[in-house]
Amino acid sequence: MLDIRYESSAGVSVALNSGVYVGRPNDLFSREWDYKLGYRALATASRGARKVSFKAFFADMAQADAFRRCADSDMQKGMPGTLRVEGWFQRCFVVASEVDGIGGDFFAAKLTLVLLDGVWRRGTTTAFVPVQSSADYEFLDLPYDLPYDLGAPQPRRYAVNPGYADSPAKLVVYGPAVNPSVRLAGNLYRVDVTVPDGGRLEIDPLRRTVTEVLPDGTKIDAFSKAHRGSGAGSGEYIFERVPVGTSEVSWDNGFGFDLTLYEEEGEPAWS
Repeated sequence: MLDIRYESSAGVSVALNSGVYVGRPNDLFSREWDYKLGYRALATASRGARKVSFKAFFADMAQADAFRRCADSDMQKGMPGTLRVEGWFQRCFVVASEVDGIGGDFFAAKLTLVLLDGVWRRGTTTAFVPVQSSADYEFLDLPYDLPYDLGAPQPRRYAVNPGYADSPAKLVVYGPAVNPSVRLAGNLYRVDVTVPDGGRLEIDPLRRTVTEVLPDGTKIDAFSKAHRGSGAGSGEYIFERVPVGTSEVSWDNGFGFDLTLYEEEGEPAWS
């Protein structure tokens, strides 16, 4: 059975093919471009929010209640939930549920959702940890009384974007770190903050946020401290997308971080 679930903005996850059954909805595996015609050409082409509908069979009443409460709470707060399909995800609102059949312990309904992102995304996360310093390699200690020893060269590190288009890049830097910066595919991602031990810095390209999270969980908006250059393509843009293929990653080796690259597709992949 296809793994489909609705995750509320509060983090509550409700399975939609276990207790609630939606099967493999046609509308979720369809795609559409918004476009305007020019003279013998397309003037513009983009993928925006769109409305989808599909049938659902509710056999678990407690789960039906949980789904309704999560969906309506998100609508009331104006905070979208997330629809997940086999590892792919997209932000959404559940805007309607039209019941068209009620039994003793089940009911059927037509659900209407608004998919907000225009694309489905799937993230792949790679952890980058500091390599050992040359002091950790005793064999590099020269047998002479010189004011220096040999140094271990830092290994080259790489990130791979397996998609067919440039990908958004999310970075999570783990403290301690002072003014952390990472160079990826020629672009410098830098934020002028001091991340304490036990804290982290989150650079989220999907929400366009830069947030410092202190060890006690306190969140501080650090967007103004992020380097944005003159925008995309300037070489120092905090939300620069990463090109397809393999790109070199470098940093000062003073902290560890996670890098998540998001593939983007018009519909969840079939394979």
